[in-house]
Amino acid sequence: MIARLMTGAAAAALLVGAAITPVQAKNITFLIAYGPGGGFDTVTRKLAPLIEKHYGDGITVVPKNMPGGRGKKAANYLAKRKPDGTNLLMFNMPGHAMPNIIGEKADYDVRTIDWLARAAQFKYLIVTSARAGKFKNWNDVMSYKDKIKVPMTAPGTTGYLASAILLDTFGIKPNFITGYKSSSKYALGVIRGDGDLTILATGSFRKYISSKKKSRQAFKDLRPLLEITNGPSQYGVQTTGSLGKKDLAVLGGDRMIGTTPGTPKAIKKKLGDAVFKAVSDPEFAAWGKKVGRDVAPLNAEQTKAKALELFAYYSKFKSVLAASVKK
Repeated sequence: MIARLMTGAAAAALLVGAAITPVQAKNITFLIAYGPGGGFDTVTRKLAPLIEKHYGDGITVVPKNMPGGRGKKAANYLAKRKPDGTNLLMFNMPGHAMPNIIGEKADYDVRTIDWLARAAQFKYLIVTSARAGKFKNWNDVMSYKDKIKVPMTAPGTTGYLASAILLDTFGIKPNFITGYKSSSKYALGVIRGDGDLTILATGSFRKYISSKKKSRQAFKDLRPLLEITNGPSQYGVQTTGSLGKKDLAVLGGDRMIGTTPGTPKAIKKKLGDAVFKAVSDPEFAAWGKKVGRDVAPLNAEQTKAKALELFAYYSKFKSVLAASVKK
């Protein structure tokens, strides 16, 4: 009888443990909303084993590319999964917020995602061809009367949104040339003269800098025209802050990790703790510094607040963003 009671108590304990543990010796699928080789792909694959390390319990984190619909395909998939903590996605903010802002059909809403952590953040600058560029500085751009050709990936991407808002703020008329598969492809388009200028993340721009001396920067293929920052310029050019457009410093990209809305609190906490420890891991920081990725960890609550802040900011430009997508 006592043996039976002990067996029952042990079984009850196991059931309680199962109720508060997200997954036991199962896989966590880490969705990637874009194709192999890009920034989101490389960051996700670097983080996967670190999440395994900090989560424990024999969990395997499996990266899975699911490109399509400017990132919507993976976000829609995540939103419709069972909220059991077995699916993650690194969101491209504000790009993933675009459908919610302008009223496009989407099965997810970034305001209801169960946010876990922010992994990285990047800032932008405007660049032109070092050899064929018609603009020497940002004043030349602002005084140009015709439409400016801007090679870009697709409407709704983070770079596209930032470009549309920035150019509209300065009263500049863009002619977006879309269809490029990645930022490196449209940067090449500017270099060869397909367009007049474009926007690049500062980390992506670093590979276009060449110099024999570390103290001197040489712009061989691309030349910077404007940095989107309220701080000092890294490259000796004008900044949005120096031109009195301090609110534009928000323009950039945040790589935020979330899971299916409605995930139980205990599951979300364990998963969120593991993800935050992964993005805060010294190994991840060292890797980011080496490859030029701007690691910027935030915990779950901070990430949620940042997501809502970005949504509110970009919503102010709803008409501009909606019009740019229609072009």
